[in-house]
Amino acid sequence: MSKKKNEAICSFALACTFLCWHSLALAEDVTTLPPLAPAPDNSYVSAALGNGILYGTSLDTQKPMRWRAAEIRFGPAIDLFGLAAGGHLPAGGSTRLDYVYYNEGHPDNNHRDGYAAQMVYRQKLHPDFDLELGAGPYFSMNRTTVNGTEIDDRRLGGLFSVALLARLDQLSPGLSIRLAYNHVLTPGAPSSDAFLVGIGKELGATHVNAPDAGGDHGLWLAALGGFAQTNQSGPGKRLSYALEAKKYYGPWAASVSAIEEGDDGVRVNRHGIAAEGWYVQPITEHWDISAGAGPYLAVNQRDSGNWKVNGLISLQVGHDLGKGFRGFADFGRVVTFRNKNDADLMTIGIMKRFDM
Repeated sequence: MSKKKNEAICSFALACTFLCWHSLALAEDVTTLPPLAPAPDNSYVSAALGNGILYGTSLDTQKPMRWRAAEIRFGPAIDLFGLAAGGHLPAGGSTRLDYVYYNEGHPDNNHRDGYAAQMVYRQKLHPDFDLELGAGPYFSMNRTTVNGTEIDDRRLGGLFSVALLARLDQLSPGLSIRLAYNHVLTPGAPSSDAFLVGIGKELGATHVNAPDAGGDHGLWLAALGGFAQTNQSGPGKRLSYALEAKKYYGPWAASVSAIEEGDDGVRVNRHGIAAEGWYVQPITEHWDISAGAGPYLAVNQRDSGNWKVNGLISLQVGHDLGKGFRGFADFGRVVTFRNKNDADLMTIGIMKRFDM
């Protein structure tokens, strides 16, 4: 089973678990939790799987995704340009900003996935159905072979989405089945179309545990461990670990990490320092999901041995353990901007709060 297929399936399974567990979590005893803070009205999280095709630039025929397309999205309601407050939206209309991880499956000689930010317009069609339209920039990475050389081709394009949400409020308020169509348009690279089916949850104003709801912004120190995988064929997984300091500011956070990616024996033996900004969205009283990105200054002993500025993009699911401890799972993508030596970092960790 391929590396990216594992990533897509594991990410989808985790997201679905958290969504389905939401209703049960509301019944838990929360008397020992820190102060609670409300989630943004109509914030949303979903996960979906499906199938589609790649076609166009550099492809002589359509390439199927082999039923491995996957998407995870989450984001808060945002009144874009004050349209809702000014009464400029139709009744039942709203806008939202979504953060999206999208895996476009595994067409022949293409293993493309990436991250998007979409403005989403939602319109209520019927008490049981909503329609969503989304569009925004999509930063993708495609492991592919060109003229006999394997590269990790990075491109900036657009992700356009249409989704029908079939509401299941009778089972849990805000729960829905998501039927979606995604179109990727990327200059100089193949386009793609995919249909996906998944489950989503509109969180509403559910009260959740924010990491620093009290407003005193304690410092969180974390230790992470897991494995890294170079995004080119050949090198296998190797042990990776990191130490991190993080501060939360409401739905935002900032972190600094010392990262050791390990040695794949062929292309990457890299370590360095990363700084990331985060958006954090609570899911339940105990769970949150967050997206982070920032510069990563690192040295690769199997390349030039010089310090270079890379990028780090992260997707993280966290769980409040009580008494100032949090556990989390983190999926990070190291982007070198040189079409080689990119890597995935898949780790779990624990963090402890220290009041300041």
